Amino acid sequence: MNAMPLSDRQIGTVTSFARPVRRTVTDVERDLLATLDPLGGPGRLWIASLLAVCAIGFIAWIYQLVFGLSVTAMRNYVSWGVYMTNFVFFIGISHAGTLISAILRVTDAGWRRPITRMAEAITVIALLIGASSVMIDMGRPDRLLNLLIHGRLQSPILWDLVSVTTYLTGSFLYLYVAMIPDMPMLAQHAREHGRSPKLVRLYELLSLGYRETPAHRRLLARALGAMAVIIIPVAVSVHTVVSWVFGMTLRPGWHSTIFGPYFVIGAIFSGTAGIITAMVIFRRAYHLERYLLPEHFHKLAKILLVLSLLYAYFTLSEYLTAWYGGLESDSRLLDLLAGNTAFGRSFWLWATFGLFVPIGLLVFPSRRSLGAIMTASVLINVGMWWKRFLIVVPTLETPFIPAQAAGIAPHYFPSLVECLITAGAFAGFLLLFTLFSRLFPILSIWETVEDAEEVKGTVRPGHAFAGAGRAHSRLSPATLGIALLACGVAAAAPWSAVRAQTAQGKAVIELTRTTEDKREMLVAKVTANGLPVKGATVAFSVRRTFGLMTLGEDQTLDDGTAAVAFPTALPGDAKGELTFRVALRSPPELDGSAADVKLAGAPARPWPSVPPRALWSSRVPLAIPVTIALLLLCVWSTYAFVATQLAALHNLREES
Repeated sequence: MNAMPLSDRQIGTVTSFARPVRRTVTDVERDLLATLDPLGGPGRLWIASLLAVCAIGFIAWIYQLVFGLSVTAMRNYVSWGVYMTNFVFFIGISHAGTLISAILRVTDAGWRRPITRMAEAITVIALLIGASSVMIDMGRPDRLLNLLIHGRLQSPILWDLVSVTTYLTGSFLYLYVAMIPDMPMLAQHAREHGRSPKLVRLYELLSLGYRETPAHRRLLARALGAMAVIIIPVAVSVHTVVSWVFGMTLRPGWHSTIFGPYFVIGAIFSGTAGIITAMVIFRRAYHLERYLLPEHFHKLAKILLVLSLLYAYFTLSEYLTAWYGGLESDSRLLDLLAGNTAFGRSFWLWATFGLFVPIGLLVFPSRRSLGAIMTASVLINVGMWWKRFLIVVPTLETPFIPAQAAGIAPHYFPSLVECLITAGAFAGFLLLFTLFSRLFPILSIWETVEDAEEVKGTVRPGHAFAGAGRAHSRLSPATLGIALLACGVAAAAPWSAVRAQTAQGKAVIELTRTTEDKREMLVAKVTANGLPVKGATVAFSVRRTFGLMTLGEDQTLDDGTAAVAFPTALPGDAKGELTFRVALRSPPELDGSAADVKLAGAPARPWPSVPPRALWSSRVPLAIPVTIALLLLCVWSTYAFVATQLAALHNLREES
């Protein structure tokens, strides 16, 4: 029986729904596969428009790469702007997949089924755009590997890199595992409708040979159950770490103990609004009124209302504490943020239209229509981007020592380049989301079919993925140990001159620290057979935690000496010493000659009276790094377990 489409007014109350009659399994498959039919004129125009905006944003980024970050409005005081705002916003939007899919899957909320695919796709695509925002903000993406090569474990930036990478890997895996049961249907549909052979082959590869057999369903249920459980704490931790990038910085308005839960609640808040907005758009564009029912919007509206009240509570707690403390720097920030200033007017506009108005639209059940829910979601999405901007910029314009005392008035307004790149980022998000919906059904076919069969009271043998929503992975006890890294420390070298001979015995290199024209220099003297080597290329580097950091190269003079500037501000080890590597690049007969030499670095500083503010230092309790390492080990071990289930599924592909 065909169901009549729902009008917006039919979604008007919480307790009474005009629930349409569920369709048969064949109807469900046909309707959802029809969303992959070729686009019409409006659809092609939509994709062309997004491509044009993305191209403009890409050109603006190339322009920024050529001329540097000077083309932006970011300067010494305001070193973060809309790029960091975009990063926090998109990472927050990504929590839609965690809330709507993982939590509801673990709790076996049956109403989740038609919207899980949409939520999981938002997670992955938003993470991709958010991570790219950090690369854009760096200005030099070619130096991205320096975060790993020369990263410091004391830096929240490195924590952010690890957490976002872990979350992105898990989100990709979670999305893919939940899509596997649809792949055989997609391959058959593409083959029957004469689609590209490459597309058919893609579906077949992604299916891993999945068939509706008990063995295949059991393996996939284990993998999906394990990912649904582990992705929840991973998602919570990733936005907590994002908040630490701010909270671990001694800045007015940032150094707050509640920033972790404040950011997490804000992320789930904006993510839920994002998924509601996407549901309304796809419901109208693909005529999915029979599957995205009134109850879905009402249940999400209740969740959104609770989250909006929680976010209002955290906002009040954060600013009330800062105001009552009465610190001079916090008072100046609050005057800027809530007073009669441009930021103040913006803040109250956000509070009115981004928080209180949505609460009013959601709090009264009798008025909770589809239009009201959609309006509240859009206002929240726009407002939460602006709220992240108000977190970033006003604090940077309010340093502890007032810049006005030096005749400087910090000010930031995004440049045209920043605006174009931001527009390109949002267009890229919409484009990837649209392309995803053209390759894969935006509603999970197997879960929607399972929902239809449960309503009908029958389960078609061999079809439903029964129990996957409440399957729990039976993980065996972890047998992996933590490898201990042993570092050998060489004997201390004298301050003045150190002689080191290479293992090859081809050359002798003496390294000294001298002062030339009031500049500290690192001087290497190269001799072979007792005579100075002229014209040799000498490469200088210094050993850091994760590798060698290049200092420069120089050619030896007649006396065999080459020099580079000494890194006077570079901190040494616990003894204040730096380990330098001096290597010869030419002449060919001496290529490969090298020496490692220790010299005193920056003067050692006495330990402060309180423990240093660093997660990882020589004085940190051993339990902290061990606990963090074990948590990461648990997460990646779960990923490995899921990979083994998929490998076993692939090995059973011949089973009929």
